[in-house]
Amino acid sequence: MTFASRMQQTAFRLIKDKGQAVTLIHVTAGTYAPSTGAVSAQVTTTQYGYGAVIDWDSKHIDGTLIKIGDKKLLLSPLNTAGAALTAPVLNDTITDAAGKVYTLVAPLNTISPAGTALLYECNMRGA
Repeated sequence: MTFASRMQQTAFRLIKDKGQAVTLIHVTAGTYAPSTGAVSAQVTTTQYGYGAVIDWDSKHIDGTLIKIGDKKLLLSPLNTAGAALTAPVLNDTITDAAGKVYTLVAPLNTISPAGTALLYECNMRGA
């Protein structure tokens, strides 16, 4: 096991122990087929992971990118089974353990000092 993968496992354990179960939903729009004029159905992908939902420090709230009421999500790069989680993208939704639904908005950051994702830092906005 490499140093980076050990760090990833450590981050996973810490977030699992101190955070909460979250559900990440990604919706891909249907595609248009010019030959038939039809649009395929959208595809919804659901992943289950662990994250720590915390308030942004007031110095980060600028009213434009990060607004009052936004939450910071520290998301493990591994799913609940310990396999790689597909990286979150803008407009994905997160449901926390209490059932509250958030939308991912900018900024989204991947912490990967050695090229292996150790943590996703996400900005979430309530619906």
